[in-house]
Amino acid sequence: MPEVSSAGATQVGFRAYLWQFKSGVVAAAAAESAGVAGFGLGDGSIALRVFAEPEAPSTRRLIAHPDAALLCLAASPDGKGFLSGGDDGKLMLTTVAGEGRELAAVPRKWIEHVAVADNGSAIAYSAGKRLGLLNGQDTTRIAVFEDHPSTVTGIAFNPKGKRLAAAHYGGVSLWWAKAEPQQAKRLAWKGSHVAVTWSPDGKFIMTATQENELHGWRLADSADMRMSGYPAKPKSFSWSRDGRWLATGGAEVAVVWDCKGKGPMGSVPVELNRGALVTHVAFHPRHGLLASGHADGWLRLGRLADRSGIELERIGNGPVTALCWSGDGRYLLAGSEDGAAAILDFGTA
Repeated sequence: MPEVSSAGATQVGFRAYLWQFKSGVVAAAAAESAGVAGFGLGDGSIALRVFAEPEAPSTRRLIAHPDAALLCLAASPDGKGFLSGGDDGKLMLTTVAGEGRELAAVPRKWIEHVAVADNGSAIAYSAGKRLGLLNGQDTTRIAVFEDHPSTVTGIAFNPKGKRLAAAHYGGVSLWWAKAEPQQAKRLAWKGSHVAVTWSPDGKFIMTATQENELHGWRLADSADMRMSGYPAKPKSFSWSRDGRWLATGGAEVAVVWDCKGKGPMGSVPVELNRGALVTHVAFHPRHGLLASGHADGWLRLGRLADRSGIELERIGNGPVTALCWSGDGRYLLAGSEDGAAAILDFGTA
């Protein structure tokens, strides 16, 4: 598939490397051990760019889902490949070397979500009402949970990888990441919940709702929290490293909630990176910096300390659909609905 690439220097301490694919970017992830950025494309492939060779003339492709659409992507626990789900009902593990292996198959369903525990101990995926759990080291099956009232719309591990949250209509179900027979703990709230995240300190679970609201539970006492006023669904979340700040999309600014103490309800959020509708947010893994991707293709960077912000790069004309940092915080990966993709290298500062 033809592609266009370019590179350009900037005056703000980074260098941007840009590509244009013919298929939209669904998700992006960094395979840290392999030193490779992966862009999951709607045509079922994963486009690879080597961090150490940003100006390479061509992009390697891994065909993860032949004749199917790729729907989700994550780096494998060992950092040497990628996990992906597709509308072929398959969960695939594809190494950077190009070796593919089917980890799970759900006939006549789409695997729309995949998550890896922060410590690499477990992998989770969802397809319809099914929530599957695999061992992160040998990828063997641990359990399958299907007691959900509707399609699972988001999944998230707790910080230690021992519990798993599944969002769906009517709230969230919590499961232990083990094979023993169990009943889910329900966190109930009316309406459709379309995404879920678990705070790095383990204190809060937050969801985005169909009603353009952020809903949360304080796990110590199961107290509900409701943050409204978004013009769109705040489907993208990102936590600061210490778990104090939660950034969300869904507005023409990145909305950042202070989650210290009993939680953000009733507080006034910080607003960063004003522009077109924020479609994706990503906190820097080490510093109080927040990257945001917008509906017009722009990337911006804001600083919590003084509420300042700068424009980084416009990667395309379509909405930003993927945004993440490499683990060391040197590289920012981004992709858009119209097939634009970028790596921003801050190591040149």
